[in-house]
Amino acid sequence: MMIRQWLSWTLTLVVAQAAAQSVVVDTISAMQPWPPHELFTFPHFSTLGQPQLAERINRDICIDFLDVDPDTAKGNLFQMEWGDPDHGPSQRLYSLTWSSSQPLPKVLSIALAGEGCGAYCEGFTTHYAYDLRDGDRLRFDSLFTAIGLLAVEDTLRKHWQAKVEAQIQLIQDSLRVTTLSVDEKEWYQEASDLYSQCLLERADERPYVSDFEPLDRKLRVYIARCSAHANRNADDLDEVAMDLPYEWLAPYLRPDVAALFGK
Repeated sequence: MMIRQWLSWTLTLVVAQAAAQSVVVDTISAMQPWPPHELFTFPHFSTLGQPQLAERINRDICIDFLDVDPDTAKGNLFQMEWGDPDHGPSQRLYSLTWSSSQPLPKVLSIALAGEGCGAYCEGFTTHYAYDLRDGDRLRFDSLFTAIGLLAVEDTLRKHWQAKVEAQIQLIQDSLRVTTLSVDEKEWYQEASDLYSQCLLERADERPYVSDFEPLDRKLRVYIARCSAHANRNADDLDEVAMDLPYEWLAPYLRPDVAALFGK
């Protein structure tokens, strides 16, 4: 009887661990060695009983976001972001913040936000999602069957087109206001031209999915903005987000991926 009961407890523990991988979040931090001496932090993950899974996640996000391999880096993890004011490129990343969550038992979601600098500085937010069964990063195209991807992209395209067309109509209505200054008219016209050209260029293209974020009941998908870095000031619409409920997505997901989203 005792052996049978012990086996039952053991089986329950194994099933619980398989259902929801426990993730512990720590922080890597370092002070910039030159002005403005900003403190940079970055997430570092560990997983109960599966250190190799966390190592895979940590290495992937460091290489992809920081351009540094933590296994071979000789300097600081932030060395590519800080730049070198005397002997190398200038600082390219400012005000880095981050958060992480487990919106689903087998999915780790990470959001990184900051200010990137090129010709001028611009804020950004980017998301990473990882499969806690093996540590693989989830990528949008690989979530769906071939037919499923076509259906999802068709829905996204129509949603994005409707948003852009509504923005153009709003701008055209604003241009009819007789009290606009010359500068205001020029800005509205530039914005109208930007969105009209964007609709034309993307008419026969796949929707430009720039990012996605798993939430507890839905997948939030972001479609890239119309503007480039140079004409960003004319783009008030920014990225277009659309929430796709997991129940709606279920028929389009690959079977192994569907298990991540509770199906």
